[in-house]
Amino acid sequence: MKTIHKKAFTMIELIFVIVIIGILAAVAIPKLAATRDDAEISKIVANAKIFHQDLQNYYTSQGNSQWISDNISNVTSIALHDGDCSTPATSISNISPNTFVLCSDNVICLTFATQNDGNLTIADGSGSTSIICEAVKTVPAIVSMSNKSYILGGETVQR
Repeated sequence: MKTIHKKAFTMIELIFVIVIIGILAAVAIPKLAATRDDAEISKIVANAKIFHQDLQNYYTSQGNSQWISDNISNVTSIALHDGDCSTPATSISNISPNTFVLCSDNVICLTFATQNDGNLTIADGSGSTSIICEAVKTVPAIVSMSNKSYILGGETVQR
């Protein structure tokens, strides 16, 4: 009588494969998390630059009367929040006077405060404990535009 031998992996081979997969996962997961954080930082920086430019373009083209009476959905499509991270800016959010914020994980990274006279103030988020927000503050583009006031209109602007 012939014995039939089934081909299969031994327990030792399976354990080695599981250990190798565990080592690869331990190396890869922190790299993936860092990549995700870098993408979030880049998104916030890009949104800040676009929103700033959108506000400048809108005020220059529409003037002060529209600036005071219009809503934010006519200015930009950037996902903003009204004053805090829990209230998304909607189509009924007035452009001015208002405070719009860019958030990461419910922490304010940047604040955009508009005034009725066409002024805009950009500031860092206050008391930020977010690693992403702290990294955003160090990006040269944000350093050059934050903690400053901008005059979008007035007597010096020609239309």
